[in-house]
Amino acid sequence: MMKKLFAALVGLILCNNVWAQKEPGTVTLYPRIGMNLSKFSGDKIFTDENSSFGSKHKSGMVFGAELQYQISQPLAVSGGVMYSQQGTSFDLSDYKEEHIDDFLDMRVNYINVPLMLVATTKYGLSAKVGVQPEFRVSDKWDHMLTKVNFSIPVGLAYEYHNVALDVRYNIGITSVYKAPSDKIRNSTFTFTLGYGINL
Repeated sequence: MMKKLFAALVGLILCNNVWAQKEPGTVTLYPRIGMNLSKFSGDKIFTDENSSFGSKHKSGMVFGAELQYQISQPLAVSGGVMYSQQGTSFDLSDYKEEHIDDFLDMRVNYINVPLMLVATTKYGLSAKVGVQPEFRVSDKWDHMLTKVNFSIPVGLAYEYHNVALDVRYNIGITSVYKAPSDKIRNSTFTFTLGYGINL
């Protein structure tokens, strides 16, 4: 009985998504909102005791919008503008030193411009890869951080009745620090919920 119910549910989802498949030439606007888990990959704080503390992920909001153009049945391209709260965190709770907080947060805000190639299916699933310029808009860390970075976003999305769940990993390819010897890059997981509006 359960197998038949499961098969019927899967069949219903597949049928609905066949109707939802976008035709070539379709332009869709996706307002998106969600959260990030980000860190500076490879970053460390060294202490006087010859020990170090590695960077940890910190959470932040992300919101914005993307436009997607369906080139053919399996291929689309998209571009967007997203406000993204990123940065990194350090857990210093094991470092027993006066006047040192247990956690050190570096909050860095960016305007990200994801430019993506999208492989779509009739089942609502899609895979994405592209390039993403990242423009830092916070001034607090001007003396340390670069103004512009680049990442390679890769991700998966699922859309059902115009509601779109999107998961991406943005792989930093340029250093976030101005010092040329530092090869520390952004590493960001992004989870957003959007809604597709056909234009």
